[in-house]
Amino acid sequence: MKTIQASTLLKATLVLFLFTVMPLGVRADSTQLTLSPVTGTAGEDVTVFGTISNTGTVLVYLNGETFSLGSSSLLNGDVTDFFDNAPLSLSGGTNSGLIALFSFDIAPGTAPGFYSENFLQILGGPGMFDQNDIADAEYSVHVEGTTVPEPGTIGLIALGLAGVMLLRRRPFNGVDR
Repeated sequence: MKTIQASTLLKATLVLFLFTVMPLGVRADSTQLTLSPVTGTAGEDVTVFGTISNTGTVLVYLNGETFSLGSSSLLNGDVTDFFDNAPLSLSGGTNSGLIALFSFDIAPGTAPGFYSENFLQILGGPGMFDQNDIADAEYSVHVEGTTVPEPGTIGLIALGLAGVMLLRRRPFNGVDR
C-alpha cells in the first residue's frame, strides 16, 4: 500500500478550500428572464418586454443579449432597447422591472397566427466583461389579422351616400334652391 505524499495532500486540501471559500460564479438558475406576451400585425415594428431577475446572492453584470427569430416573416431584430433600458448589473434578490429588451419587424403580408421557436438570451456573469448565457427564454409571436370591411358593408355605405346626394339635388317641399 502506497502512502500519499504530503505535497499531493496539500494540493488537494488547497483546491477543496478554494472551492468552498471562493464563489463559483453565477449559475444559469440564479438569473431568470420572464417575457411579456408578444403580439403585432403584419408590417408592424414589435418590441419585446421582459423582466430580468437575479434570484441568487452574487452581483450579476448584464453585458448583452442575443436572439433568434424562428420565422423568415420576423425581420430586422435590434438589441438597442436592451442597452438603453437594462441596468448594468443586478444585486442578489433584485430585478430590472419590466423593460423593453429588443424589437423586430413583422413582414408585410405575414399570415395571422402564432410563430414559435423564437429565443432570447441574456449574456453576462459575475465579471464586468463576462459573456456567459445567464438567462434565456423561448417565446411565441402572435400575429393578428387586420380587420377589413366586407364588400357588402362597403356597398351599403356607398348606396347610403348616393341616396343622400340624390336628396340634396331634389327640391325640398317644392322650393327650388
